[in-house]
Amino acid sequence: MKVLLLILFMMGVGAVIGGVTNIIAIRMLFHPYKPYYLFGRRIPFTPGLIPKRREEVAVKIGQVVEDHLLTESLIREKLDAPEMRQTIKQTVTNQVERLKRDDMTIQTIAEHFDVEVVHTSNQWLEQFVTEQLRKKYTQHRNQSIDEIIPQGVLNVLDHKMAELDGVLLDKARHYLQSDKGYNDICMMLDTFFIEKGKIISMLQMFMTNEAIATRIQTELVRLTNHPKARQILATQIDKEYQSFKKMNLEELLSEDQFEHFNGNVAEYVLQQLKVRERAHQPLNRLVPQLFERLDIDGIDKITDLILSVLANRLSSIMRRVNIRGLIEEQINRFELDYIEKLILEIAGKELKLITLLGFILGGLIGIFQGIIAIFV
Repeated sequence: MKVLLLILFMMGVGAVIGGVTNIIAIRMLFHPYKPYYLFGRRIPFTPGLIPKRREEVAVKIGQVVEDHLLTESLIREKLDAPEMRQTIKQTVTNQVERLKRDDMTIQTIAEHFDVEVVHTSNQWLEQFVTEQLRKKYTQHRNQSIDEIIPQGVLNVLDHKMAELDGVLLDKARHYLQSDKGYNDICMMLDTFFIEKGKIISMLQMFMTNEAIATRIQTELVRLTNHPKARQILATQIDKEYQSFKKMNLEELLSEDQFEHFNGNVAEYVLQQLKVRERAHQPLNRLVPQLFERLDIDGIDKITDLILSVLANRLSSIMRRVNIRGLIEEQINRFELDYIEKLILEIAGKELKLITLLGFILGGLIGIFQGIIAIFV
């Protein structure tokens, strides 16, 4: 009976020692959170293992996640998966449908980014137009007109100017033969006779105003058909045209004139674009053809573009995101009691089994010690 009690006693003592030792060991993983000192010397095993090695743990976890979990090859594999493509396509489709349904405008979208699109667009457009015109003016101000105008345009102008004499004479002939032309001649004759006095007015004794006007009209019409008149007009037009082509841009448009012209052009562009009106017009009415295109194959193209951009820039994105650094920083931000709670939630069952194993091993060791003690 004494032998059995001795063995049971030794088993109980061993089990308690083994179990309590494991409980203390597990507890020492987390506690204490800070070092303690006695007589100016740090007490051993303070702080606990995890508080002491937290930075190293954070580095290792970050390294494991980056090198073995969230790897570039794994993310590329996920991007190539049909499920990912379908998810992105569905997201794009939902956004397009929202644009149609909610009557979204450019201004509404811009407000999400705290941008006043009308003022910003007008300011940018005005600056862009004036800068581009000023740049071109500075670049070409000392060049002649025929050096500035593209050769194709110049050829068209040359052709049109060669026909201008005939056009002008035809217009003049039609005008002179019209009722308005005849009436204008009569009015000018009346003014002429009044201004020149009685001597010239004596002509009216021999011919009426209407007869004189008819005679003048006939002669002027005949003049427009005369080859010599056409030749003189063509020569004069060509002379002026050639002179115009040889003028420098600065001669044609001085600095002050250009500044005035530049401002007028910018203002005209803004008026024609009607930015304010367009910015507040729903997109489905502003660009209906865009939504029609999206419904046909635009969504697929946008999906392909998103996947392509992500794939091409994945390496750069991952370097900038720095997954390892993010994980290290986040773990170092955790409170120690939160880390303890997190680990216990993950490995609580296993830690309890370790504690139980300590009791069992301690009990077995106690049994062997009791048996040995009997024979000793």
